[in-house]
Amino acid sequence: MSQPNILLITTDQQRWDALSLWGTPGLHTPNLDRLAREGVCFERAYSSSPVCTPARVSMITGQYSTRHGAWTIGMSPVSALCGPTLGTLFADAGYRTALIGKTHFVSRRIEDQHVAGVDLNAACPGSDFWRNFDGPYCGFEFLRHHRHHNAAGQPNAHYRAWLEDRGVDLPAIDALHGNGVNRPTVGCWNIDPELTQNAWITDETARWISESHDGRPWLAMANYQDPHYPLICPEPYYSQVDMSQVDLGGVADSELNSKPPFYRRFLEGHYWSDDDQTKFWDGINIPDTKLASKQPDPEAAVRAYLGMCAMVDDYVGRLLDSLRRAGQLENTLVMFTSDHGELMGRHGMWGKGTPSYDDNQRIPMLMWWGGDRGAGLGRGLVPAHASLVDLLPTACDAAAISLPPGVQGISQLPVVRGEVESVRDWALIDHVASRNILHPELDTVDLHQTTLVHNGWKIVVYAHTERYGELYHLEVDPDQLENRWHQDLEQRHTMLLRLARAEMERSGTLPTRIAPA
Repeated sequence: MSQPNILLITTDQQRWDALSLWGTPGLHTPNLDRLAREGVCFERAYSSSPVCTPARVSMITGQYSTRHGAWTIGMSPVSALCGPTLGTLFADAGYRTALIGKTHFVSRRIEDQHVAGVDLNAACPGSDFWRNFDGPYCGFEFLRHHRHHNAAGQPNAHYRAWLEDRGVDLPAIDALHGNGVNRPTVGCWNIDPELTQNAWITDETARWISESHDGRPWLAMANYQDPHYPLICPEPYYSQVDMSQVDLGGVADSELNSKPPFYRRFLEGHYWSDDDQTKFWDGINIPDTKLASKQPDPEAAVRAYLGMCAMVDDYVGRLLDSLRRAGQLENTLVMFTSDHGELMGRHGMWGKGTPSYDDNQRIPMLMWWGGDRGAGLGRGLVPAHASLVDLLPTACDAAAISLPPGVQGISQLPVVRGEVESVRDWALIDHVASRNILHPELDTVDLHQTTLVHNGWKIVVYAHTERYGELYHLEVDPDQLENRWHQDLEQRHTMLLRLARAEMERSGTLPTRIAPA
């Protein structure tokens, strides 16, 4: 049997329950729901780190951030990006490879230069460069790149060239992005959906797949930027969201009483915790626009977020339809996931980062394999654990590519095939709060947090203190309202022991021994 094609589709900041198959009010995602019904949807899929860069480097290396080294956003390039990566492994195995859409493997400040392969201190390349540059990048042979989240900055790189080719009024489009007067802070965005990054990524991915590949199999990684903030969404997706049953979140009574002290300080907008005499800075979770009390219009923000999820679903459906029409889908392993979740006003918080709620740690993960390759296809929701580090080993397993030393993930293909119920009974999430490079006087401690999810429980430990931790019984308290760290000492001991074993188990693929000594 020929080697399968691999299509890895990712979104940015999509919650685990941002699929209508979960019955989440206001959501309509029929294409992803179908992918889940006909394939596998992992009920306990988690990010390897609840911020973009660490999670995204984990996707292409199969390693946790504590190994690949890109522990937060704003990073210089780490050596793991030189390979082996998903791109290099498949290119070396004879595959055609493509990376289209978001990358964010390095700091946004130097991302264009790093992608282009020029001096990181040089000026950003102009349109003429991108029109003639197709890659490679991080081991992927073909590249289509754009730096900004939806309207967070004006179109650049390959996306801008794509817009130019359509003869659009670029000054008008520019005014809808960045600090343009026509770009709202939150809510409805007056842009034609067919001119958004969603359309561009779908179009470029479908076009590349449809090209002649000389009979070679292919791997494509299509990375959508939505539903990342700014929380704005074009019509008709914005108005189509039914908000009548949508929960706008908020803080439950007494919720913070059992939490580590920094939770309350975070909610109040402070960067330190006077309660335990530590100071740290987390620029990811704290900006004013992320705090519930300072979100200008929570209802509009939630509507836009749900609308963006529906919009991405629409374009993913178009991409899958184009593969089906081209006869490419039946021999393709399709994987869909997101880098991390979004708090979306739950517990009074927005964004991502340090709070250890499932809202920002748990992610959607779907796998669909065409043809008769997977006897277990059509299983729908499966109560199995999965992690972003599992994407690379799963793809390699499907293509019969050996894993190199250093890969820490586990192939989920036996679950997809229906051979086993699960291949892991745990998930680990690492997070290190960003150092404050602008105000080093606040940088007196790094908040290093490790979370273990196992057997219906979640435990969270902190490297900088023994005074507190977190322990939740997810089966009876899915919203993590009651921290049982000081209450259930026996279960805490059990979970700490399982955490120690999980740390040993994630040693991953080791180098081959060649002699007795």
